[in-house]
Amino acid sequence: MSGMRTWLCCVLALASGCIVPRSMTIGQMAAPVGRGATDVGVYTGFIYASQTNPQFDGRDGIGDPIKTNEKTNGFTLPAFEANLSTGFNDHVSLNVHASSAGLQPGLKLTLNKSKVAHVALMPQVAFGYASLGASSFVAGADGVLIEGNPRSQTSFTFLAGLKFLFSHRSGFYAGVGYDFVFNRNYNAAIVGGVGTTDKSEIVNSTTGHQVSVSVGIDIKLGWLHLRPEVAFAVTPGIAQTSVTRLGATETPASPNPATGGGGWAIFPGFTLAIATPKRELTEEEQQEEEENEKEEKRKKRRGGEDDAEEDDEDEDEDAPKRPAGKKKARLDDDEEEENARKKRRPAVDEDE
Repeated sequence: MSGMRTWLCCVLALASGCIVPRSMTIGQMAAPVGRGATDVGVYTGFIYASQTNPQFDGRDGIGDPIKTNEKTNGFTLPAFEANLSTGFNDHVSLNVHASSAGLQPGLKLTLNKSKVAHVALMPQVAFGYASLGASSFVAGADGVLIEGNPRSQTSFTFLAGLKFLFSHRSGFYAGVGYDFVFNRNYNAAIVGGVGTTDKSEIVNSTTGHQVSVSVGIDIKLGWLHLRPEVAFAVTPGIAQTSVTRLGATETPASPNPATGGGGWAIFPGFTLAIATPKRELTEEEQQEEEENEKEEKRKKRRGGEDDAEEDDEDEDEDAPKRPAGKKKARLDDDEEEENARKKRRPAVDEDE
């Protein structure tokens, strides 16, 4: 039984050390989709990822202290991500991204209106869930199947972040994104015969901060778009908490937190997308937009007139001050002349 327990712990530890799911900045452009238009694409290529978990303090079989950490490398071909964007107007669109981290809804906010280049911000969140179960079945001489060694693994992922997108009318586009990633991985297994069971559980909670960049080129073929691109992501630090329980009657061990480690991934490939044209405005909507544009122009003109009136008021306020200064100067001159006359009068009296 002790050998089975050791083997089971090793299997569960390896399973819990898998690479944390992530979302890349793939198939997302800053240019507005357009009112009522839809852009849907599927990205395919290969992904290579590497992750080193932080070191944990522990003890070996004879009680000596040890430090352990796990490093995981993964290669997937083909790997997939998908992206769907629907435009509300020329500045706001709904974007839904699908990746190993789950479904990731967000809003794409195009910040400028230009025929040359666009910039956009895209806040997003993601939720993902996965479950895996396995058992071993043994048939005896009587042909009855007996289930043994049932085991299960569940994973929950939460992701939240912000992306900055840029696209040029030549077709070149790029993106930079930040994501906070949380993943909870639960592994459980029960071994033993009838009446004697042994349960082992491992719960790993992992948090990380991911920075991703991507570049690509958009080649238009009518409604069809071909977008060769490459994305790269790095996780500079990982924090992980591990809780282990061995045996059905044993209490869970206290959480064993650790920080350090990191990871990175590269994802080259291409997106194949279909973009529908934007919906034409109705007469009412067109009139409404024209009225809004006229109203904005009126506000700008009013603002200019108000500024001009303020300037005129300032000039009017300054105008009275100048005559007052001249008047004061004249009064001063008159006083000087009067004083001079008073000084001359005594001399005239003496002569008389």
